[in-house]
Amino acid sequence: MPSPHSPTAFSIGPLDIRWYAIFILLGMVCGVGLACWLAKRRDLDPDFLLDMVPWIVVIGLIGARAYYVLLKWDFYVQHPAEAINVRLGGMTIHGAIVAGVTTAVVYCLRHEQPVFRWFDVMAPGLALGQAIGRWGNWANQEAFGTPSTLPWAVRIDPAHRPSGYEGFSTFHPTFLYESIFDVANAAVLAWLVLRAPRLRWLRPGDIAWIYLIAYGIARFLIERIRTDSLYIGPLPAAFWFSFALVGAGVAMLILRRTVLTTDPSWADGPQPAP
Repeated sequence: MPSPHSPTAFSIGPLDIRWYAIFILLGMVCGVGLACWLAKRRDLDPDFLLDMVPWIVVIGLIGARAYYVLLKWDFYVQHPAEAINVRLGGMTIHGAIVAGVTTAVVYCLRHEQPVFRWFDVMAPGLALGQAIGRWGNWANQEAFGTPSTLPWAVRIDPAHRPSGYEGFSTFHPTFLYESIFDVANAAVLAWLVLRAPRLRWLRPGDIAWIYLIAYGIARFLIERIRTDSLYIGPLPAAFWFSFALVGAGVAMLILRRTVLTTDPSWADGPQPAP
């Protein structure tokens, strides 16, 4: 797999339009489109989702950048102006998930919408958006793995090779591995959304919890061969967050079948009057 010649796709006068931004934007559009289609199939109002999405996107992007800045605090405390410079990347999906989910919960509650049902239809869209957005890492020559000579290994320019790997030219395209997983994850989750009315074992929110578990496991496995991981203590930050995602998903699947056996109105929507 060749490396890109430049992170810039094209220029409009003095403004450079970067591949990273294009892939992120394309991922958002496709993810929202899938979620809207699924919402309509599950008798939810797509217009409500379109009203909510700008809030999720803006706050999610802030969360994605804030989490990255916190992980590299030693650098940004010395270069505070760089904290808002996202032209060459520096966004984390983990920060986006936390900020985006929080925003969705608050927005749904304020508008008396079924939180768990919305989580279910948005989960496949999130996975699809991740799959497309990951190609921004290819454009920036980042988020790759250990050296590899496999036919699909990605060629990395010397300036982007991490310390200790200067003598290697091709590496595992871990962004590609995650993108492939995300496509498969989106397909399975979308199938579950469409089949949910016929699957009696599924409860509102279960598809979202399955997403958390599946993505947490996949990211943990992929992160093991990353060469640019950010650390919290002795382990990569993605390890800790993956543990949290899997734990939260498993806990919610259990709680929904033990403690939270009755769907509250904020989870499954206002109940019809008797």
